[in-house]
Amino acid sequence: MLLLIGAWAAVGFGAAALELARTDTTILSGDATVRIDGTVTRREADERGRFRYTIDVASTDRPVLSRPPERVRILVSSRHAPLPIGGRYVGLVRLRPPAGPAYPGAYDFAFAPYFDGLGAYGFSLGAPEARSEVRPPTFADGVARLRMSMDEKIRSVLPGATGAVASALITGERAGIPDDIEDALRATSLAHILSISGFHMALVAGFTMFVVRAALAGFPAVALRFPVRKFAAVAALAVSFFYFVLAGDNPATERSFVMIAIMLGAILCDRPALTLRNVGVAALIVMLLAPHVVLTATFQMSFAATVALVGAYGAYSSWRHRRERTIGPASRARWRTILVVLAGVTLSSLIAGAATAPYGIYHFKRVAPFGLIANVLATPILSFWVMPLALASALAMPLGLEALFLQPMGWGLDLVFRFARDFATLLPDQAVGRMSGVALVLLTIAILVLSFSASLLRWAAVPIAALGLAFLSPGPPPEILVFESGTEAAVVLPDGKAAALKPKPAAFVWDQWARAYGWTSTVSPTITTSGEPASAPGSSASPSSLAATGFACLDDVCRIVSPSGWRVAWTNAYEKLGDLCDTADLVIVARAMRTNSCRSGARLLTLRSLRRTGSVAVYARTPRQTHPRIVAAVPNDRPAWNVHRTMPWPEFWRKPASGEAPGTPSAPDGSPTSTQTPNDDAAAAPPMPTATSGDPNTNGSDEAGQ
Repeated sequence: MLLLIGAWAAVGFGAAALELARTDTTILSGDATVRIDGTVTRREADERGRFRYTIDVASTDRPVLSRPPERVRILVSSRHAPLPIGGRYVGLVRLRPPAGPAYPGAYDFAFAPYFDGLGAYGFSLGAPEARSEVRPPTFADGVARLRMSMDEKIRSVLPGATGAVASALITGERAGIPDDIEDALRATSLAHILSISGFHMALVAGFTMFVVRAALAGFPAVALRFPVRKFAAVAALAVSFFYFVLAGDNPATERSFVMIAIMLGAILCDRPALTLRNVGVAALIVMLLAPHVVLTATFQMSFAATVALVGAYGAYSSWRHRRERTIGPASRARWRTILVVLAGVTLSSLIAGAATAPYGIYHFKRVAPFGLIANVLATPILSFWVMPLALASALAMPLGLEALFLQPMGWGLDLVFRFARDFATLLPDQAVGRMSGVALVLLTIAILVLSFSASLLRWAAVPIAALGLAFLSPGPPPEILVFESGTEAAVVLPDGKAAALKPKPAAFVWDQWARAYGWTSTVSPTITTSGEPASAPGSSASPSSLAATGFACLDDVCRIVSPSGWRVAWTNAYEKLGDLCDTADLVIVARAMRTNSCRSGARLLTLRSLRRTGSVAVYARTPRQTHPRIVAAVPNDRPAWNVHRTMPWPEFWRKPASGEAPGTPSAPDGSPTSTQTPNDDAAAAPPMPTATSGDPNTNGSDEAGQ
């Protein structure tokens, strides 16, 4: 057994190395305004009528990028005739790479796009040029067109949020779901209904198998001579495969289809369908196909729920068989059957919620303690009302009869939305802060031991889980946080407060910080045009009192003294570097400067250094330390999805001289000259913090949340 474990571990590491070797996605090195020419591979419409295109880039111009991404996702707000799948996209766009971790240990938004082949996000600067070229259709194009056609039919019958969620359940298109619906579902642990996963795939396969088997059972000549259960399993497998292809290739759907295919295959081979062995085989297949998904919340939560439910079902079945051998079969009264069904739904929600809670806390820093109530109320509606009608409407679309099923499906979704909104208001989810990786590993082992053990060995999960809870905290929080853009910073204050660099911090960054470190209130900066800030050098006030007043900003400089006495200064004016280095301990310059250190010994962070390190966290000094400890979000041995941080940037385009061919690029040496026009915000001065400053990581849209 030990040799087998070692062998499979070697296979896992080998599969991971092979995936890294065959994945060569080019992630854009930095922000750029550029003309692109490419082919549309996917089109989505959001709730505001804007279109989001996924484009395979063929060429770039003005400038010609030295490292152009192979695929980008563009949000187009300008009015234009929608481009078809396979059509040509030509236009001026603003591109930027996926955002990095908001703090050391946070989720890296470049991880998933790297393995998905997506190298940049952005938005258009004007409508794309009208072009009539359309490439010869491929199988993927046909699936995308079918998905769009079904999406349009669903939204024509069910407008608004109801149609958007209905389309997400049937086609996998989630672009048009309003934020308030997503927030309410997330706050009540119902967000899983928006992603086509095991829950949806099992309902579709189960309903198909039930209908086909019941229909064949209506013909005795067929039912008595042929294995109608296997016929029903084949039909369920075919429908599940169509659902998988339609919903797109994502880890949750892939894992779900593999799981369903193995279970239906077990029926065809006269083997038990619901076994932990089948779950293990499904996990092996998914991990061999895409090893990186092991590190994602989707894989961890879906398999944790599946393992726990199948393990609990197996334990209950064994107990029931032993009981029946001892005291005989239980009563089959109708009321008892109803009670068992209700108890099963409640226990299933409780078991799945308990199994996925550690991963929700680790990845999202939140937990919905009352999500069980919402799931108990919503799951029967989704299982016996919404999803059967969704399947029926999809089958009726070729006949033009989808409205007969979509309308009552919409009524069920509206009821689920009402539950979600009410419970999100009365019993919202709670921010619980960070969780250590050691605790997650120990709790994972406890779940596996409890689910896979068939004897009293399952009680070994209790001390393992207790040990995991003992290691729950990852350690003290940092004292200072600086985001990789250089325009977002925070100083942690006592009593759950934090001082912000901006009057209105970027929600994308600040929400992550607040969830991770439990901030309950924000101290806004004091921006003055004259006078001396309270935190100016030489102030006689104590560090704690100076920190409590927040950042004090004057003449493009913001200062604060941390609770431990660490003097912090921020500026977007590079000419003030010398003065700040002499009067501060930590200097943040929101410019791409070549200077990388202060002669005074002060620590210096610039856009150039932050681009390499990502966001940084500064921990308070201890009696044994001379200087605070600075931890970078991106390690020095950068993984493949962070290699773009080391590439030359920015790139420039200079206006061609007379007689010179247009589009001539200049070398990306990072230092603009008088004849070059910078195309990167890193080379330009960011705005002084104001109440209207936008989030530099949202691409003018909600792409940062992808």
